[in-house]
Amino acid sequence: MTVIRTFTHDSVTGVKVGKYNLADNSTVHIFCVGETVIDTGPPNDRKSVARYFEGRSVRQILLTHHHEDHSGNAAFLSRMTGAPVFAHPLGLELLREGFPIRMYQKIFWGSTPAVSPEPLGEAVATPCGHTLVPIHTPGHSPDHVCFLEPDRKWLFTGDLFLAPKVKMFRADEDLTGHLKSLKTILGYDFEILFCAHKGVVENGHGMLEKKLAYYLALIEEVRGMHAAGRTPGEITRALFGKKGLVGYISCNHMSSENLVRQCLSCSV
Repeated sequence: MTVIRTFTHDSVTGVKVGKYNLADNSTVHIFCVGETVIDTGPPNDRKSVARYFEGRSVRQILLTHHHEDHSGNAAFLSRMTGAPVFAHPLGLELLREGFPIRMYQKIFWGSTPAVSPEPLGEAVATPCGHTLVPIHTPGHSPDHVCFLEPDRKWLFTGDLFLAPKVKMFRADEDLTGHLKSLKTILGYDFEILFCAHKGVVENGHGMLEKKLAYYLALIEEVRGMHAAGRTPGEITRALFGKKGLVGYISCNHMSSENLVRQCLSCSV
């Protein structure tokens, strides 16, 4: 089942795409600020992306990070429209040379074809008169960036937000980086979040404050339980219940225990 839904918020337009509509992160929002595109959706739903952008003018494509559900149609959309692709320098080689894709990722999102992006500069001027400022926010991935439109107080967050309370982590995520990135981004003035999986989020600053507070409280709780002699597995079951379907399908690459272990090892 392919999901496609168009939306408009203020002067930001876009489309929600995804081959499966099973959870928030199985679908992806592609945002357009005039002729500037932010993220490109999963490669296994290329037909929906092609249908949405057919006849539309695209001048530049910006990626929040290299993961397949965000970069998956960058090469195709660049060929289709002639628009250059831009990404953080830490993601350039991954996008050019390719990166490992696990079986569950191939099933849900597909594999990203190689693309040759250019490095993001200090600011991106859009043809419609906006300025998008890339802010490096590692944690979810080393190359992750958010894009701030300071005049309109918009923040395009990629996978920085997702939800005020997350229950699972990828095995390669870094909670120390998440905490630092949340503290960094909260130093900026913004109101509306454009989240790649949740869509448009009102009171964006307050929602990211809630997420930071959740992480800090969770770290304290997990460490208290560990100090009392409970193992990471026992803590996981006590706080999040039994391993869910995603944990089994991903062979624990995406699981609650990854989050618990990060709570124990991170630097606060």
